[in-house]
Amino acid sequence: MTQSRLDFAKLGLSNSNSLVTMIKAQTNSEQVQIVLMPNRSMSWKANKKILIILFLFNMTIALAWTAMGAWMVLPFAGLEIFFVGIGMYYVSWKLNFKQILTIENESLVLQKGVYFPKQEWHWQRSATRLVQIPNNHRLSAPSLWLNHLNEQVEIGDFLNLDEKKQLRKQLQDLEIPLITKSRPV
Repeated sequence: MTQSRLDFAKLGLSNSNSLVTMIKAQTNSEQVQIVLMPNRSMSWKANKKILIILFLFNMTIALAWTAMGAWMVLPFAGLEIFFVGIGMYYVSWKLNFKQILTIENESLVLQKGVYFPKQEWHWQRSATRLVQIPNNHRLSAPSLWLNHLNEQVEIGDFLNLDEKKQLRKQLQDLEIPLITKSRPV
């Protein structure tokens, strides 16, 4: 790999408005990149529009109560919108989490983070295995782990059953061996 630290923004994914595909694969002659993202039902821009609508509605009611003499309603209406906004921002921030698998001939790099990689693993591709551990409930998605020698890292823990099947197939197509283990009771 030509650079050791990949910036998520360079992939064009830091402010991605793609809300449908949770797994994106990019291929060139030297490497394959698989980008995993949680499902975001709305972008931060759409969340801000909803927050503005809530603010206007809430302040209209609060100003009406203030005009009738109940002025103490006004600061609590403002606090309510403030805390709703903080909650919406936190959820939107958490849903910007990404995992990037970069697979080359001899190496496999896994990066995890929100706006930039906060954790990174560099492994030899030939010694890396995909481990699938079934879930206790038959309708739940199995856990997928990348195993390299004595180190194991879970990937795609936010993906649903169909997306995990797609990821497993993509990694098997790239000749990453699959090991299926049973969950300890």
